[in-house]
Amino acid sequence: MMLDSESTLAISAVKLLRKLSFVMLLKTLLSVVVFVFIVKQNVQAAGPERLYLTTQEWPPYQTYASDTIAGLSVNRLKCVLRQLEQPYQLTMTSWKNAQLLVQDGQQHGFFVAEQSKARDKYAIFSEPLIFHQWRWYFSDNLNNIDLTSEQTNQWQVSAEFGSNKWFYLHEQGFNVEKKPRNINALLDMLIHNEVDAILVDGIAMQIALKEQGMLSNSFRSQTMATKALGLYFHRNFIKKYPMFLSKFNQTITSCIEN
Repeated sequence: MMLDSESTLAISAVKLLRKLSFVMLLKTLLSVVVFVFIVKQNVQAAGPERLYLTTQEWPPYQTYASDTIAGLSVNRLKCVLRQLEQPYQLTMTSWKNAQLLVQDGQQHGFFVAEQSKARDKYAIFSEPLIFHQWRWYFSDNLNNIDLTSEQTNQWQVSAEFGSNKWFYLHEQGFNVEKKPRNINALLDMLIHNEVDAILVDGIAMQIALKEQGMLSNSFRSQTMATKALGLYFHRNFIKKYPMFLSKFNQTITSCIEN
C-alpha cells in the first residue's frame, strides 16, 4: 500500500511524540527517585522526630526551679536545637542514672560532661558547649599549698564522687576521703576541716559559698585546669543519624558567638 507524503509525515509525527513522551516519562521517574533520595537524606540529617536528652542538676550549668530546666549549658543547648529546628525533651535525674540511661539506649544523649575514655566506649563527644575550671580550695589548717610539693601525698582530699575529678585524684595517688555527692557536701567537709583540700568546679563553688553567706575568698584557692564540657550522644544514635553531629557542632559555634 502506497502512502502519500502527508500520511508519512503524520506517522513520523506520531512516532516522535511517542518517543518524546517516553523520554519525558523517564525523566519524571528519575526526578521522583532523586527527590525521594534527597528527602530521605534530609530527614536523616535533621535527626529524630524528638531528641531525648538527660542531665543532672548542677548549678549554674543545669538548674531546676518552677518545673523549668535552665542554666548556662541549657541555654546554649536550647540555642543550638532552636537553630536546628529540632524538637527535644530534657530529663533531669542523678548523674549516674543520666549516663546509664544513654548507655542502655533509653535516651539519645546526656550533658554536660567532660570527655573520658569510659564514656567514649558507648557514646561520641560533641564540640565543647561550654568551658569550666577545675579549682583547688584549701583548708585553713593547711600551711603549705604548693601543689608541686611532695607534701601533697600526705594531704587528705576529695571531689564529687564518680566525677572526672574524683578519678583524677585516685590516678594521681592522692588520699581521697569519703564519697561526697555534691558541691555542698564538699564545702561542708572543708568548713569543718575534714579534708585538707577539695577539687571542684570554680563557678559551682562560688555559688555554694554565696548560698552559705560566705565570701568568695573565704578559702585560698588555685586554678588547676580549664576543661571543655559537651554532650555525649550514643553511638547507635549517631549511626542512625550520621549527619546530625556535624550540624550540631557547626551550630554550637554560632551560639557561642552570640
